[in-house]
Amino acid sequence: MSGGGLTDRELSHSLMHDGMMMHSALLADLSAIPDVEVITTYDARLPLSDLPPSALVIPVDGKFAPHFNDCVQAADAVWLVAPECAGILESLSRLVVRSKRFLLGSRPRAVRIAASKRLTARKLANAGIPVVATYSSHDALPGKIEAWVVKPDDGAGCLNTRIFSGTRKALAWIKTEGNDSYVLQPFIAGQPCSLSLVCGGGLARVLSCNKQRIAVRDNQFYFLGSMVNSISDSTGQFDRLAQKIAAAIPGLWGYVGVNFILSEKGLIVLEVNPQMTTSFAGLHASTGCNPAQLVLGLLQGLDGLSQPACKRSAVSVDVAAFDVF
Repeated sequence: MSGGGLTDRELSHSLMHDGMMMHSALLADLSAIPDVEVITTYDARLPLSDLPPSALVIPVDGKFAPHFNDCVQAADAVWLVAPECAGILESLSRLVVRSKRFLLGSRPRAVRIAASKRLTARKLANAGIPVVATYSSHDALPGKIEAWVVKPDDGAGCLNTRIFSGTRKALAWIKTEGNDSYVLQPFIAGQPCSLSLVCGGGLARVLSCNKQRIAVRDNQFYFLGSMVNSISDSTGQFDRLAQKIAAAIPGLWGYVGVNFILSEKGLIVLEVNPQMTTSFAGLHASTGCNPAQLVLGLLQGLDGLSQPACKRSAVSVDVAAFDVF
């Protein structure tokens, strides 16, 4: 997004806005930690005004790989912010591990599972976690489904995510696209939410539960932002869900996001994001805790995962939907 990995294509304003927001928040939190020196790549076409002055910024105006490799070699630890689609996050994670640097993120095997909607659904269902049923277009689909959500198996957020009334329309659209990688999920009514977690050793700490704002136009879903830390865990249900997910997918480590629907029947998980999410941008202000410092603390042990919850103050994170209305 904003780190220079897309210099070979035209900028998407909405994706770049999301990327710059997460990138800037992460760099600010890392730079606030004593004795931490930050080095980062950055798309040379973007302004540097939102980045902390203490960070060493490497502008990328050509091929990304040489700049990224140089940064990895210069670092002790690497925190990746990269798309999960097309195996990008997994391959970069493997490169960091091969380079014998600390990977401040989920292990490649966990990224591979979480990057796939089908693998995630299967893994969570086998662990007894309520998760949305997920099908390919070649599966025998159940009848009496009023609406289907169609999305890429390895997609991120609402990107290329659509809703159709009835099976026929959903399958017809997939056939028109000529892409077998799309999956179908029954539409579930309820409040879209997400969890912001810190995970390690099969355990999790809930930093916040966030209400999401979703819009639909011309059958297309659009993510408009979230109200970070706006839902309390008065019954402990979010913590119980987080612990089950951390145990079900070995190798989840560091910051992890979980998207779910708060429905009349309870919590139903949609996907697990083994990396940065837009809610991260509001976490520090919302909780009073530096989430980057909590992740770095995992290098010293898992004690931080059992610490009391941070404060709760709702903070709005707005995504500029340039391409929507």
